[in-house]
Amino acid sequence: MKTAVVIGGGFTGCTWARLLAERGFKVTLVERESFLGGGCKTFTYGGHPYTYGPRHLFTPHRYIYDYLDKVTPLRRLNHYLLTYVERDGNFYSYPPHRDDIVRMPDKDKVMEELAQRPDPSTARNFEEYWIYSVGELLYEKFVKNYSKKMWQIESNTRIDDFKFDGKGVQLSTGTKEIRPDWFIAYPVRLNGWDDYFDMCATSENVNVRARCRVEAYDVDRRGVMIDGEWVSGDLLVSSISPDVLLHYQYGKLPYIGRDFLKLVLPIEHVIPDPICFLHYPNDEVFTRVVEYKKLTGYKAPTTLLGIEIPSLKNRLYPYPIVEEQEKANQYRKALPDTVLSVGRMGNYRYMDIGQVIEEALNMTRDL
Repeated sequence: MKTAVVIGGGFTGCTWARLLAERGFKVTLVERESFLGGGCKTFTYGGHPYTYGPRHLFTPHRYIYDYLDKVTPLRRLNHYLLTYVERDGNFYSYPPHRDDIVRMPDKDKVMEELAQRPDPSTARNFEEYWIYSVGELLYEKFVKNYSKKMWQIESNTRIDDFKFDGKGVQLSTGTKEIRPDWFIAYPVRLNGWDDYFDMCATSENVNVRARCRVEAYDVDRRGVMIDGEWVSGDLLVSSISPDVLLHYQYGKLPYIGRDFLKLVLPIEHVIPDPICFLHYPNDEVFTRVVEYKKLTGYKAPTTLLGIEIPSLKNRLYPYPIVEEQEKANQYRKALPDTVLSVGRMGNYRYMDIGQVIEEALNMTRDL
């Protein structure tokens, strides 16, 4: 029987462990925490289920939705978002929407800028991309400070892989719902995605090694050292950052992280329907506020808010900077064919749940 070692027990690692086991591999899944699921693991606070940041499915593909729905029955969501613009003293839809301009105190200037926009395809960086898409005033209201806070940078001109966010291509018109044609969903059960992780872990031929501190990595051995013992396989699948695998030999890849605050309030709901999230692009330290009932469907006379603060304390989001992506590609190219670097961290690209599942399904077909 072929063998594989999978590093990391988040959505990526659990999915790969399951699919490899289905394809005849005996799999060892290595996870440093005492639980599986990573940032998608469901916890509770005051009875309220939550994850560290909203972890809903967001995909254009029906087959991805069906794949997850078979294991963890899903509830379709309508996705709406508001941004609080302090200078206007008002909440507006996000992405910027043409119908909201009439409520802006500087609406005439906004419309003038919209009429004189350059072609966004000529933009050289994230800042130009947004200004050329919606004008300088709307960029300043909605994007400028939010992005600088999110990435902890002095200028948005540092971001040069900027077309990852297609929302800035043009001003929104019509519905204010985000991607109404996509499959946006969350598990029906209050334990969220945990059933999926449990199913992957209990798949035949999957051995979970949780609460493991990896002492060394060896890509030539296709394995890791745990408690002084090498655990190796015919295939090594890594969902951690590729610089770790090769001992930072080309330099350390930068990531931005998050601090997460929980706040229970003595009221049944805070954010009005159908809004899910609130963005804050002003001088607050936080970027986003989520009312978790909107995702989980939990019923209670109180409500839980999750408040996200950008942080350099943990490595969660790869930077959309070409120079760093090229460094990550250098790491990936240096790996043997029998070592796969996958998922958000492994690719050094933002990937959500749907993209992680899509990659795993596509790549394991040929194994």
